[in-house]
Amino acid sequence: MKILLLEDDILLNEIIEEHLQNKGYQIISVYSGDEAEALIYSQKFDLFLFDVNVPVINGFDLLK
Repeated sequence: MKILLLEDDILLNEIIEEHLQNKGYQIISVYSGDEAEALIYSQKFDLFLFDVNVPVINGFDLLK
């Protein structure tokens, strides 16, 4: 399963990414809404895991 992780807190992002990778998931991590938006339209993901308070575009707006 390929997951797009949007979390702007670097330490939290690394913890979540490591945990999910240890469970066998493929993780692509980004730190801002505009990075996530670019990947949403250029790659296929099975799951989006978004923080809502991130720079540029928040998680709610990305899901719209």
